[in-house]
Amino acid sequence: MLDHVWSAMRRRKTIENVLAETGIDEHETKEQAGGLKRCLTRWDVVAYGVSSTVGAGIFVITGPGAKAAGPAVVLSFIIASFCCLCSAFCYAEFAARVPVSGSAYTFTYVCMGEFAAWFVGWNLTLEYAISAAAVARGWSQNFVLFWRQIGVTCPDWLNSIDINITSVSPLSLVICLACTAALLVGAKESAFLNKCITALNIVCISFIIILGSTYVHTDYWTDSTVVSFTNTTTNVTTSTDLAPSECSGDHKGFVPCGFNGILLGAVKIFFSYIGFDSVTTLSEEVRNPRKDIPFGVIVTLTIAAVLYIATALVITGMRPWVLLDQDTPLATAFNDVGVSWAGSVIAACTVTALSVTTLCSLFGQPRIFYRMAKDGLLFAPFGRLTQRSQVPMWGTLFSGVCAGLIAFFLDINILADMISMGTLLAFSTVCAGIVLLRVEHPTHPSRVPTALIAFVVLVAALSFALRFVDTTPLAVIIILAVLTVAPVFYLWRLPGRLPDAAVYSAPMVPFLPLLGIFFNVYLICSNTALSFYRLIVWTVIGCSLYFFYGMRHSRLAAYSINAAMYTPLRSSPD
Repeated sequence: MLDHVWSAMRRRKTIENVLAETGIDEHETKEQAGGLKRCLTRWDVVAYGVSSTVGAGIFVITGPGAKAAGPAVVLSFIIASFCCLCSAFCYAEFAARVPVSGSAYTFTYVCMGEFAAWFVGWNLTLEYAISAAAVARGWSQNFVLFWRQIGVTCPDWLNSIDINITSVSPLSLVICLACTAALLVGAKESAFLNKCITALNIVCISFIIILGSTYVHTDYWTDSTVVSFTNTTTNVTTSTDLAPSECSGDHKGFVPCGFNGILLGAVKIFFSYIGFDSVTTLSEEVRNPRKDIPFGVIVTLTIAAVLYIATALVITGMRPWVLLDQDTPLATAFNDVGVSWAGSVIAACTVTALSVTTLCSLFGQPRIFYRMAKDGLLFAPFGRLTQRSQVPMWGTLFSGVCAGLIAFFLDINILADMISMGTLLAFSTVCAGIVLLRVEHPTHPSRVPTALIAFVVLVAALSFALRFVDTTPLAVIIILAVLTVAPVFYLWRLPGRLPDAAVYSAPMVPFLPLLGIFFNVYLICSNTALSFYRLIVWTVIGCSLYFFYGMRHSRLAAYSINAAMYTPLRSSPD
């Protein structure tokens, strides 16, 4: 029994199997009868990636990020972008080799097997559906602010109704359902709308950066968080530290919350970069996925990083970071410096930007469900397409309704932490997959995944040691650092497969993927204990669904007598 379960968890597809199922051969891409409609160009891909990525990071998450890191949130954005860049190269290669929908889920199915693929696909739900819910929460707050900016009274209950330990948001549910309706129209139609709004958003963000830079006071980047107040009646002066309780630094200078604050800020704003990887979910709807998807991945991440870093510098220079609003930091900052008309413009642009970001987040999730259903791991209705627009209707409806309900009941801080954990796990898996794909042992292929597992465990141990550096002996940190380098050196010495000249290949393998794993695991270990508890509960739910349904209905199980469906990446004897 256990042998059967273990065998089922390890079964995997070959790249040839995946391409054959979707009507793609090694040299061309064509539309499969009954499949998703190939109608998107490379600029559709870039527009989708930018609109998925550039939205919440600028208009919403900058506030919580600054609360964690202070003015050094700029460094948090740089760390997060560099971490994403390492993963982006790996995503680009996989997208070129396996140009089908499913993103990291499909890549993992090829490299690591069925259970690992399910685990990644399940956690991608944290990335797409829950990120849509988080953005919808930000949209609700900014929608109410916009109407108030132009003098229209808007009732508070539309945005938030406090109920015990949480609050509900009716408008968040409304925007999720509206975006779901738009997605059911078709990929090409929603892509045209997306490109128009994305162009408007880029103009708006450039306006914010240029105008905001004229109100920057560099003293705000280094001021102390201690503020003095004088009582005019008693003429007594008291000092109050406005830094949040979780700020562990000396509360002074550009890095008031210390290095741990920068890392915590990177974790909080990490989901702002979600979008560059989501373009890989479009692979079955892009006309030339082998070239256009890698192009879209890299260009999207580059544009997002530049805009985020510039905006973070401006906003922390306009207002002291301890006074930044947590929900609507940009619009409120312009109001505070006396440019209320700019605040109104920004509030309007924020509403449009977050609208399209919600739309694009909900666009990716049904494509993951579609591929999982086609593989038999998820219920069959998720693999059905509408006749007219060729979109996965049931997956789109389910994703939209679930995201709307999550946005209705949970606030943005809880959602941001959950999204980062799921995304980082998916990124780590894709980076590991590139190592498995490109590095091989001449006689003992099982030693490559063993070295990878050892590397991940050692990185996790080193990350926790650095997180609690004040109480961890220096000797322990040095020993862990040396041990962590050992698997890297071992994998580097192994012969690698030559890159395929016909498709994009990630550079500096295995160093770049291993560096991506290091950063991803480091950020995971920087999360709060509560985030780990939530992830464990989410994983248990997903594992239950796999063992009771997915494992039994898998298409690979139905073709167990076909040895080709079980062909490992390398056929060398162990």
